[in-house]
Amino acid sequence: MIQVSKKYGKLRGMRDLLPEDVAKLNYVKSMVRKLFQLYGYKEILTPTLELFSLLAAKSGKDIRQRMYVFTDLGGRRVALRPEMTAPVARFYINNMTSYPKPLRLGYIVNCFRYDEPQYGRYREFWQGGFELIGSKEPESDVEILEIADSLLKRLGFSNHYIKINHIGVIRELLEYEGISEDDQNRIFTLLDKGKLMDALNLLKELGASSRFMETAKSLFSLKGFNYNEILIEVEKLLIDYEDALTAFENFKQILDLSEKCGLTGRLFVDFSFARGLEYYTGMIFEAYAPPVRVALGGGGRYDKLIELFGGEPTPAVGYSPGLDRIVLAMDELKIPFKQEWYARVFVIPVNEKVKSEAVEIAYKLRSFDISAELEVMNRSLKRALSYASNMKFTHAIIVGEKELLKGEIVLRNLERNVQYVVTLEEAIRLLREKL
Repeated sequence: MIQVSKKYGKLRGMRDLLPEDVAKLNYVKSMVRKLFQLYGYKEILTPTLELFSLLAAKSGKDIRQRMYVFTDLGGRRVALRPEMTAPVARFYINNMTSYPKPLRLGYIVNCFRYDEPQYGRYREFWQGGFELIGSKEPESDVEILEIADSLLKRLGFSNHYIKINHIGVIRELLEYEGISEDDQNRIFTLLDKGKLMDALNLLKELGASSRFMETAKSLFSLKGFNYNEILIEVEKLLIDYEDALTAFENFKQILDLSEKCGLTGRLFVDFSFARGLEYYTGMIFEAYAPPVRVALGGGGRYDKLIELFGGEPTPAVGYSPGLDRIVLAMDELKIPFKQEWYARVFVIPVNEKVKSEAVEIAYKLRSFDISAELEVMNRSLKRALSYASNMKFTHAIIVGEKELLKGEIVLRNLERNVQYVVTLEEAIRLLREKL
């Protein structure tokens, strides 16, 4: 492969996607859009650039430090979006507050973070999104969980699971102990990185009582798929924390309802689990497919974010699948990308005299929604057919002088290695039957 001078090479952490890579990504996008249709989510688009102040407000320290930030020619501090929840909240306030609730909004966009490139982590990456705005009921949380599960099942995953917690329970406990919101977020950042002992040490430094420390240690140790047993233990731990118990009851409702939509055995409750974004107020979750080492998406409830940006108090919950990571996981687990079959026709003129007819035939095929490419390299018939086979065309149409005199062409099925002499109209009918 010819190497481009470093002066003009691609930036570190960015990727060139080959046609086959784009096809895989588009297949996953098509399944996300299928779920938009099935669940009633209307697709929207927001600008790639937003005000830095909007994106930084509740994104979390790590993301704030990794945004692509600059001052534009108008003197405004702006950034490339690192994720989509804040832009969707802004979009809702600017455009859709008068719409009937709930609102179901979907998106498929590229996002940017100046992360250290590694397995499953890129500086430009693709996200899908499902945002349910206006409902605080546990049914809406369960719908989001069901979508996360359904997407992976429909793509062919079978051994996936969803790690889940309720950040509202932990926040209420920390509020009771007098831990400020900023310090709460510091604790959640440590938990998000798996630094449980550091989180407990920070609690101790912040003056948490010894009784509270014992409660926190016990709570953070509770995790597993058999969550009914875990919930009994949690309820005992929270017996003296009324507000935390209220949040816990909401979590129980979500888990109970989840059993009605095929999620039994797929939910892994982990009370030490947190996510790095600061806007979550209730249920949070991430989807995994072992042995793939990275989360394939995640989400949660963010009931205060719209109000923070100047809107009316509006509950909301969402899920964002990581499309690049899903493609990576499908490749690693050898899950096929099931593209719909369609005819791809390679039109080959046998010589210069029939080129104009070949151009016209390719045009007519496309007018009937049949994919057609014209031989434009002056290859011999043998080499052109070899090229068509190598490039996975399903059919070739050979345009010859003798056949044209009779109003016919040669339709060659490259998959079965058989051919027929037919009229163009007959060829179009046969190809459209395959469609």
